[in-house]
Amino acid sequence: MRLLRAALPHAITALVAVVLTLGIQRFLPSVTHDAVQPAVQGTSIIPAPSPLPTADTLPTAGAVPSPQPTEAPLAAALTRQEVIDLRAQDDRLWAAMYLMRALNHLADAEASLRVNDFARVEQILTAIDDALAQAYTRAADADRDPIAQIRRDIGSIREDLYLRPEGMDARMARVRQAIMTLIEVRR
Repeated sequence: MRLLRAALPHAITALVAVVLTLGIQRFLPSVTHDAVQPAVQGTSIIPAPSPLPTADTLPTAGAVPSPQPTEAPLAAALTRQEVIDLRAQDDRLWAAMYLMRALNHLADAEASLRVNDFARVEQILTAIDDALAQAYTRAADADRDPIAQIRRDIGSIREDLYLRPEGMDARMARVRQAIMTLIEVRR
């Protein structure tokens, strides 16, 4: 009885596979005897090479292909313009998201600066620069110069971190204000 219970799923699977195979073969177009020749050695069947086209089956030089239906030029232009507008809007949103990411990192850097964890501040400043670099690639042309300036300010803060740490909180506050202004301008 145990053996029967163990073999039952396998038997059902095999039966379903046979039924599906026979069903598929019934609905597929049948292969003609001329198209398939038995192999010379062995029992496998290989397809015969397809015949070469003759002059009757080749297209004539004067034949013109039938024209394919095309979109109306105005509708195609509107669609292209809509796609361009959507891409521009997508880029603006991504740029704003990267600027918000930089703002979030800046808050972390200010918190680490308050506890004098300069190594962590330096890591976070690198993350801010990366977020600003991504925002720069997605930003509109008018926003690229301010983002580049903010990146220079972040680089200068990172260079001066160990040399002159006393004014870092004010410099970070100016960077925060510059990023927030840039985000507000694009609303």
